[in-house]
Amino acid sequence: MKKFVRLLLFLLVLLAVAAPLAGAYMLRRYVNKELIVLETEKNINSRVHLDDVSLTLYAWPPSLRLSGVKIGPRDQHAGTPLEARPPLQNAPVQIDLVYAELVPKALLSGQFFPRVLRFVGIEVQERISPQAGSALEKLFQPPLEKLALLQAQADVPRAVPVPPSASVAVEPAPAVFPEKAAASKAARIALQEISIEQGHFVISNEGTDSRFNADISDFSLVLTGIDIDPADIANHNTLHARLSAQIVVDGAAQIGGRMQQVQFASMKLHGGGDVNPVDPNTMLWAPAAGLNLVIDRGSSIGGHMTIGDAAGQELDKLMKYGVDLSAIRIGGVLAQDVNVSVLFRNESIRFLGDTLFALPDYEFTIKKESWMDFANDQQGLLTRLSCGEALKEQIVRGVASRGLGETISRLVVSAFSDDRGLVAFDLSITGPLSRPVVKPEIQNRLEGILGGGLEDKAKGLINNFKELKSLFKNF
Repeated sequence: MKKFVRLLLFLLVLLAVAAPLAGAYMLRRYVNKELIVLETEKNINSRVHLDDVSLTLYAWPPSLRLSGVKIGPRDQHAGTPLEARPPLQNAPVQIDLVYAELVPKALLSGQFFPRVLRFVGIEVQERISPQAGSALEKLFQPPLEKLALLQAQADVPRAVPVPPSASVAVEPAPAVFPEKAAASKAARIALQEISIEQGHFVISNEGTDSRFNADISDFSLVLTGIDIDPADIANHNTLHARLSAQIVVDGAAQIGGRMQQVQFASMKLHGGGDVNPVDPNTMLWAPAAGLNLVIDRGSSIGGHMTIGDAAGQELDKLMKYGVDLSAIRIGGVLAQDVNVSVLFRNESIRFLGDTLFALPDYEFTIKKESWMDFANDQQGLLTRLSCGEALKEQIVRGVASRGLGETISRLVVSAFSDDRGLVAFDLSITGPLSRPVVKPEIQNRLEGILGGGLEDKAKGLINNFKELKSLFKNF
């Protein structure tokens, strides 16, 4: 979410550079392809291409359309006349249409005031890594020559110059702090709605073992309730987001002692929530989003790795009790919708509540405050596995095979059952996303019940079973 919100904020520059050029009766003369491209390249560290610009003043509502927008790395052609430039190849940001609905009364008074902004048909290629950060963000930093000026005048707010004939209702960001010259200082955005339609984002995480690629298609995002005022950020730092997307994440994971290409997830989701776009401590654009999402039934998450692949020697300790969890797959196809509440910030997510994943053979719950850091390839998940009937019977047979017999084995296994009769135990999952360290908590509980002398412990189990059940109700 941070990437999408930040991209939208920076793309506003494309419209903001056109805003101050003239009043309503002069806009046709000044709003043209060459001027918009050259003014934009003065403000961001990119080369910009624009197929066409269309300004409609006498229809309802009046509007501005930019078509065929491309934004790529800055090169020697940035700032030069458009007719002498070669085509911009392999641009990481491409937009079919940028549409701004203008406020008619503002035009009559010489103001350029977009109240609705739509981006239709976006294609974005993004690369992130722990060392270099976001490649996309670098495109929207000030160019080097402007950066030097901003550093020298870091405490002076910068904006596009406004001639006497016009005023501006959209203010571009980019005042810069000396210690964070590459970041953009927050500026007011006076819009009622911003949306993305038909978005496609490809995000590659480089420099980590996982080397994951996320393909986000059919992406739709609508931002409303936009209330951002840097002069009073404590009370004006919110917007509401609604989104939907199809997401496929693949990459490399260590399975069976070697790295293999796998699919981490393939899911459809939708939902929304509130975003705080500005960090109040630094006054920089650093969106944090609290979202309530629904992952649709039939989506798949994980499933490429078994507990045996991930836990290794931890499972060997369970075999003396006849408990074999090695074949259980971590993840799979969802048997019902998943409702998840998360906080997105700095390429990481934190779970704000318990999240239940219902799979064909078991239920998997990610506990509140668990987290995943995608940029740094780390995770800290506390989870609970609730076995279905087939897995429960497998555990009963395993315990019985150690000489306890079926009756006593069922008593032992029932000590691990929840109120629904499902065998349930915790798993901690830590370490890199590509090489998770899984520790099943069931081992400690079995040792507490049975210890090393299974037969001696078995003799006392029947007489003390009520106390045993009471003990484990507290877990």
